[in-house]
Amino acid sequence: MAYVGFEEVKVGIFDAAGENIEEVFVWKDEDGGTVNMTITGLEKEVTEVYASNKRVWISKKGTGAVTNTFETFNPPQADLDKILGRDVDGTTSWVGEDTDPPYVAMIAKTEDVDGTPMYFALTKGMFGQNEIALNTRTQETTPPTNTTLSGSWQDRDIDGKGRTFGKHIGTEGYDAFEALVFPNVPVLPEG
Repeated sequence: MAYVGFEEVKVGIFDAAGENIEEVFVWKDEDGGTVNMTITGLEKEVTEVYASNKRVWISKKGTGAVTNTFETFNPPQADLDKILGRDVDGTTSWVGEDTDPPYVAMIAKTEDVDGTPMYFALTKGMFGQNEIALNTRTQETTPPTNTTLSGSWQDRDIDGKGRTFGKHIGTEGYDAFEALVFPNVPVLPEG
């Protein structure tokens, strides 16, 4: 299946118990505009058993170590500080020994070649920002740099099953899908 564009992401922050979403951010356009995202680890490495000089059994049940890399344009600083677990003092944010990112969930919105909306969800994990790149200005117009975040994801109980990743196609049933990914959130922002 082909994907066209990358319109927005919704990022939800879990409470301290990691059970309910307390806050949801929508990033799009000039406020966290989505540039690209790669999700890896959806496939578990094969486990094999050999006997009598041949492979006699294989299994690929489950997922591998699910991670994502997400590039965004100009995410709101307050949102970024929250999802990265930074200590904030006024207009200063700190990263150090007490940095402890909260659990988050996310839904990325794209569409197929026919224009049907598609949604990719990662159900519970943590974001990090491993690198900040600064570039000198040139005589030409210097575009701003994007922010790259990396996420590590785990299973979360959804309808009695461990779920790490989900995909929903179309608008029908989307609200129920979103409610499963962002449990017990009071009111979701439009977007």
